[in-house]
Order: sequence, then structure tokens, then C-alpha cells
Amino acid sequence: MKHSYVLTRTIALLLALVMLLSFAACGDRTPQPSDDGSSSSDVSDSSSGLPAFINPLPEVDLGAINEPELPTPDLLEKINTAYNQNNDVVGWLNIPNTTIDNEVLHTTDNDYYLRRDITKAYNWYGCYYADYECTFGDRNAMAKDTIIYGHSMDDNPEGLKFSQLKKFLDVDFAKNNPYIYLSTPEDNMAWKVFAVFYTDTNLSYINPHVKGADFLNLVNEAKERSQFNYDVDVNATDKLLTLSTCTYVYGSREDQRFVIMARLVRPGEKIEA
Repeated sequence: MKHSYVLTRTIALLLALVMLLSFAACGDRTPQPSDDGSSSSDVSDSSSGLPAFINPLPEVDLGAINEPELPTPDLLEKINTAYNQNNDVVGWLNIPNTTIDNEVLHTTDNDYYLRRDITKAYNWYGCYYADYECTFGDRNAMAKDTIIYGHSMDDNPEGLKFSQLKKFLDVDFAKNNPYIYLSTPEDNMAWKVFAVFYTDTNLSYINPHVKGADFLNLVNEAKERSQFNYDVDVNATDKLLTLSTCTYVYGSREDQRFVIMARLVRPGEKIEA
């Protein structure tokens, strides 16, 4: 990655912080303006109890200790090449032992890349793209929950795009592939899978800014619905990665989703084989 690009992204992030201070097909939602024109979130306040496997630590700013890790030169080159094709590229998604090894795009319109490729030309399979409310940069700038959408035309785990996520329904694959890698030009990040589940769109699992009790209740619900019991703890200080796609196990219903959720590997946490 060229220094000029990283510098530009860094300046843009700083400007965004200053400003803060003064669903069609496999995409699950489009921007919904509130009465004042701002975007509204999907999750309402909740105060239900927490399960024993969630550590109810207070939510704190870990920015001071979450040191970014620069991507490898090869990964930076991939992101840079994609960015030179399209400035909407914000990162790179890789899931080992799948065909998912591609750029992630981000714009203010959740439908834009549903049927477009990286060149913005029509493509039935679309791109991997992040929810319009997500934020990107190093791990400190990432949204509380980064949601990425992608198409799945069938439930064949050998199929194209996010059909490959269905490989996580195989227990041996799940055991041998516990990590997902979503990296940006500013940070090389690993995410540890803790839930693989089916849901309908009535579950409010899409909210990049989810926090507090709502965050922990979402984690609890994902774990309860998970096809497997992952021995992965999640607490209120963690950040999440959510991969969402279509499923047809309940027939041709447009409200069904297959979801994988992972948490960001913590500072000092060892990535195990």
C-alpha cells in the first residue's frame, strides 16, 4: 500500500472524529431516515439478565491499548490494487479454506453493490460490501459490529460467494477454521468465530453501533441459536464481525438469513492453530 493512501485514510478518519465531536436480497437493510433526517438503528434498549458464559465487564475505550498491526506487504498490495480500481474499497476479507478472498466495499447505499462488481458494472453476484453505517480504519476506528453482506444463490457450500459460509455447518471444518480475517490498510485483524446460526430478519442483529445490554443480549442470542457450542467468550469490550447471507433451508423465503459472528482477537491473545 502506498504511503499516500494510508495517510489519506488517516486524515479522513481524523476529520470524521472531529465532525462527530462539534435490504434487498442478501443485503438486510437500506438506510432508514428518522424524522430529523438522520439514520436510525435497529436495536431497542433491553435489560434482560446475562448468561453465565458472558463476562459482564464494563464497556470502556480500549483505544489506548489496542495497537494496530500493519498488514503484510502482499495484503497491502491486494488492497491497494483493488482501491485503485474503486475508491469504495475499505478492506480485504479472507476465510481460510474457502474461495472468500476478496475486497470489501462500502458506500452509503446498501443496495448499490448488490448487483455490481468492483468496476461498478452490473454483476448478478455483486460484491462483498459492508453496512452503510459501519466505520473503517484501524481496530480502534472499526464499528462495534462490522456487518458484511454477500450473495448466496443456494445452500451448496461449494457454491459461489457467501455460499462458502455454509462450510461452517460441517463440524470438522468449523473446528479447523476458527478464524476469519478482515483487514484494512491500517490494520491486520483476526476475528474468532463464536456463533454460526440461522435467523429471520426479525432478529435485530444488524446494528453497527450496538452497545451495553443490547450488545450482550445479541451475543447471547447468537450463541443460543448457534449450530455448535463454541468455547469462545465474548464481553462488552469486544468488537464483532457479522457475515450475513441468504439461505433456502426453509424454502424460497426472502426473510431468512445464515449468519456467522466472530469477535476481534484481543491484544496479546494468541491465535491458536
